[in-house]
Amino acid sequence: MKLEPLCAQNDHPELPALTRSIGSGRYFRLIAQETLANILRLGSLQTLARDQYLIHEGDETPPTLYILAEGSLAVVSNEKFILRLDSPGDVVGEMAVILSAPRSADVIAETDSRLVVFPADLFRVDRNSPHASVIYVLFSHIMAAKLRITTAQSMIRKNQRVSQQGEIRIGIIDATPTDRAVVRAAISERWPEAGIEEFENPLQFQSYPAARHFDMVIADPDPYFDFERDANSLATLIQSILLRGASAFILSHSCQDAARRELLVRKGADEVMAKPCAPFDLGHAIARIRVLYYQNLELDRAESAAETDRLTGLANRRRLDQFLDALITVYPDNRNPFSLVISDVDNFKHYNDTHGHQMGDVVLESVAALLAKNVRRGDLAARFGGEEFVIVLPNCGKARALELAETLRVAVESADLPHQNQQPNGNLTLTLGVATYPDDATDLAALLKSADDCLYEGKRVGKNVVIPAG
Repeated sequence: MKLEPLCAQNDHPELPALTRSIGSGRYFRLIAQETLANILRLGSLQTLARDQYLIHEGDETPPTLYILAEGSLAVVSNEKFILRLDSPGDVVGEMAVILSAPRSADVIAETDSRLVVFPADLFRVDRNSPHASVIYVLFSHIMAAKLRITTAQSMIRKNQRVSQQGEIRIGIIDATPTDRAVVRAAISERWPEAGIEEFENPLQFQSYPAARHFDMVIADPDPYFDFERDANSLATLIQSILLRGASAFILSHSCQDAARRELLVRKGADEVMAKPCAPFDLGHAIARIRVLYYQNLELDRAESAAETDRLTGLANRRRLDQFLDALITVYPDNRNPFSLVISDVDNFKHYNDTHGHQMGDVVLESVAALLAKNVRRGDLAARFGGEEFVIVLPNCGKARALELAETLRVAVESADLPHQNQQPNGNLTLTLGVATYPDDATDLAALLKSADDCLYEGKRVGKNVVIPAG
């Protein structure tokens, strides 16, 4: 494979374009362009033809770090597809720099592709020298970005957890009755206070309303999905578990394969275990998850005071901003759109002026309770300020967001609220604006403005309506 140095006596003519392209990637946005260009000068440009191997599984050569400049790469293990890297700035080989071990997967070009290559000798550090290669600036940004993504995923998962102690529900998805019985027995022994529901297939589970929560789901996807052909369906199953607030525990024969375990974790699984397993191992894992459940419950209670609006009990602006930042951070990994609904109580100033601020507070509390009651588990309802509220809808495109916004509008319109018939339009109502990321905006400020513009358009055309962006 031909390598073109990005800086020999002179800079490679494509260095500026490569710097801009890679600098827009999720790992390198915080590196100054001049600094990034200096780092890229240490590397070489490598071209791969379609179907050409970049890395062979089991290879034990010295570690090399690769940054994708253009094209698409498939990561494959035991001839099974694991994941695709197709965005400029995607990275391959960073774990080999940390762990001196044989490569765990093949990496193959799906299209003609180009990468910047940093050879092993750049990562060697003289133990007697206080200096390290500038390449570690690049490496530290990769690791820091991965930490940001992990933190963002944790925040999103936190919003899906039970916020107060109630009925604990565990689901079992398994085609084999005897295997379901084994799992049921382990749950009954190690988590006796939990209710258990069994499903013979994923479709049966997914047909449950999203609002019906589970705290953990133990699933064996093997009878239903082929890892190579049905990776998207497998990811959909895990997402459907997570959307119901549950931790995803995958218990299957496929988990005997390390690459498949890694894929499941990347797709969102919290726990993976191979069949057949000893009853003690299964019971011990369930007991450990139970302990974490109650620890998280107490942690949520302790943190809620700093994240909750005192009047309405909804999330405050601080938590809203953090949640939106988290969704944008994980978007390059999961490519799941999310929607934002900004709502405003119509003619609220008139209500306050007529009935006083105390009654105004009663109305805000009542509207907030209606919003909280009618959002999905995992959505975030927040007070934006004054009489404005924001609903964040993860994993939700425009069409579904409009349906949910209309549900909220009708809930307020049909509610029995104090003095509602004395309002200018004869009722207390809500106007809502809806925008979707990334369809309507590609940054947070623009997304908020898009939804807010829709809200004001709704006010202009007569109020008590839902207005979408676009």
